[in-house]
Amino acid sequence: MTLRSIRVSHIVTSTREIADMLIESLQSCESQELMLKMFARLAKKYSACGTRDKGGDLGFLEFNTSAPELEKAAMATPIGELGGPVKSRFGYHIFVVTDEAKLVDTGKDGTDLPLGAGPGTL
Repeated sequence: MTLRSIRVSHIVTSTREIADMLIESLQSCESQELMLKMFARLAKKYSACGTRDKGGDLGFLEFNTSAPELEKAAMATPIGELGGPVKSRFGYHIFVVTDEAKLVDTGKDGTDLPLGAGPGTL
C-alpha cells in the first residue's frame, strides 16, 4: 500500500443496495464539480456517519485512524474519483478523494540533533 496524505469524503450506508444506488446517481453527473456537490448533499441525507453534517468530509486521513478497508481503498484511488462500495464493520462506504498533501521529510526524525549526551543526561 502506498502511503499518501489524502482528504476523503464518504457516505456510510447500511446496505449494499443503497450504496449502489448512490454510486449510480453520482456517476451520472456531467462534471466532477457537480458530482462533488451532489456527493455532499447525498451524504447529508443518507450517511449513517457523524460526518454527514460536513458533507461526509473526514478530513485528511491519518494512518490507521479510520476503517482499514476504507483507508486501503482510498489510498489506491486517484484524486476526484468515486470509490466503493467498501464494506467495513460500520456499513458500506462510498467515497471520493478530494485532496492530497505532498509528503515531505520534515527532518524531525532525530538526525538534526547534536551528537553526544544532551542536557540533563548523566
